[in-house]
Amino acid sequence: MWCLPKDDSMAVITANEQIHSAHRQCHLQLPQTAIVFFMGKAANYLVSHYHAVEMPELFPRFLNRCPIWEIKELQLCFVNGGSGAPQAADTVETLAALGVKNIISVGMCGAYDKIVQVGEVIAPQKAFVEEGTSLHYYETIEWSSPDTDLQKMATSLFGIRDHSIVSTDAVYRQTLRKEQLWREKGAVGVDMETSAVFSVAKYLGLKAVALLIVSDIHPISPNSARWQWHMTDEMRYNLADQAVTLAKNIIWGE
Repeated sequence: MWCLPKDDSMAVITANEQIHSAHRQCHLQLPQTAIVFFMGKAANYLVSHYHAVEMPELFPRFLNRCPIWEIKELQLCFVNGGSGAPQAADTVETLAALGVKNIISVGMCGAYDKIVQVGEVIAPQKAFVEEGTSLHYYETIEWSSPDTDLQKMATSLFGIRDHSIVSTDAVYRQTLRKEQLWREKGAVGVDMETSAVFSVAKYLGLKAVALLIVSDIHPISPNSARWQWHMTDEMRYNLADQAVTLAKNIIWGE
């Protein structure tokens, strides 16, 4: 059992203690809304197209400190969330400790259902947990979900669908049989972070939503075409623009 029942003992280290550790003091002041990218090139695109400025200190998470940027006129910050559920949880915990209340998680998913297409953006209503991080926050958890209001905002704003997905730790164990079971649960795609973002955000009292773009289609059977990567820079940039548009609606209620 990973999350002990009624475990009220103190954590050995917390995000707040990590931020203000003995060898480093953090003076960052973050806005309440943050975009967290789980894909490359998107952050650089926002820097060049939205007059974003790099903040004076690195983002002080436990796993790999990194730059964090702010678009001051939008009261918005953004950061690369890293790779996988542990780093995603670390990022969410650190953002919470620095005052962030709303998180837009932006990334990619590989699809294993023909009802979605490469380049399609979805806002998952549910992310089945096949990563281990969430099991340290909840005694039992089959799936996690976004904030209802933010998820409805995203789907209505962009006219996108809300298909469920799965988040997994095991890149090389996405077998055809397992993906068939995922389809039977109503899931259409897989990533590595979304379920942890949702579960940790809920645990901390934050609001989170995800925008995921279908980057590739998995083979459905042994006779299907083999896996190929289809993500393009233009797809990344369009998704980054959508994330900013969603952030504006969250911040200003547009």
